[in-house]
Amino acid sequence: MSRGLLTFMATVTHLALVVLTIGLLFYVTDDDVIVERDAGTTLGPAMVFGSMAAVFFVLARSFGVAGRDGESRAPAILRPSLLAAVGSYVVMLLIGSLLYALRRDEAVWLVLFAGRYAGSAFVIVSSVWAGVVVAGFLLLARFESARAVRDAHHDDL
Repeated sequence: MSRGLLTFMATVTHLALVVLTIGLLFYVTDDDVIVERDAGTTLGPAMVFGSMAAVFFVLARSFGVAGRDGESRAPAILRPSLLAAVGSYVVMLLIGSLLYALRRDEAVWLVLFAGRYAGSAFVIVSSVWAGVVVAGFLLLARFESARAVRDAHHDDL
């Protein structure tokens, strides 16, 4: 399977897991994930889109580096997974803070929004899923490349 397709599939898988988890969280707690009533309907999806972008770019970079160094080298797993989780966390807070501050026309909301949602389940769960998805798909790529090498040796016989 091509690495571009794996990157796309990982990004869509991340979206599905976030929607499922946050939907269940919303259902169980009966509380909105963004509690500000004047935030609008696009703030939460924009934050999730930022998290998806972190997953996409970390995987694209990992596969690009592995491809540059040679097809036989499997991409690292731990560092990109942590980078995706931390990147997702920071990007979600930045996007949420920026959009909410622009909506309120007050720069103080850049800090207040980030402080309020830094420990929210919405941001933390999305970021954890980003790291898990990147780790899972990098493991999948590693197993797939090992299988391709093994199958190539059988063709030589």
